[in-house]
Amino acid sequence: MTGKSGRDRTRAGRRRCTPGGRARAVAVTALLAGSGPMAPGTSHATASCETRPTVQHVDWTPMTFVGDVVCPHHLGSVRLQSTTQSSVNGQIRFSPSWFVCWKRGGQYQGSDIWYYTQGDTVSASRMSKGWGYLPAAELRVSTHPVPGLSQCTWS
Repeated sequence: MTGKSGRDRTRAGRRRCTPGGRARAVAVTALLAGSGPMAPGTSHATASCETRPTVQHVDWTPMTFVGDVVCPHHLGSVRLQSTTQSSVNGQIRFSPSWFVCWKRGGQYQGSDIWYYTQGDTVSASRMSKGWGYLPAAELRVSTHPVPGLSQCTWS
């Protein structure tokens, strides 16, 4: 389903709900619901990521990405560049979310890994449609970079 902006309204694989996908979504939702809200920056690996090798995304440039991972994370800001000094370009308001690649950037809470994704809302440049980077410390996983996710080709 597509919204007014031309982008998918839902994230994290809810576009195509197969019986297996529905079971995984229910399991992840149940696991995350039991973990309770988390303060930004707290470390807590509660679930693993799902690799989806055939899902396609097109960013604002328009670069096409084939494959992503869906991971649980803290809600937060997507930045235009992979540094805390970069402007906030969007907000991620739902978890889990998909990520198309990772790159090294500025240090944030002990890591220089940042994940490229599209925010649920656009905060700054409408032209970039909420695409940007979320720091690794915000993902609720124990390994960075996330296994199965490609490094961004421009990094």
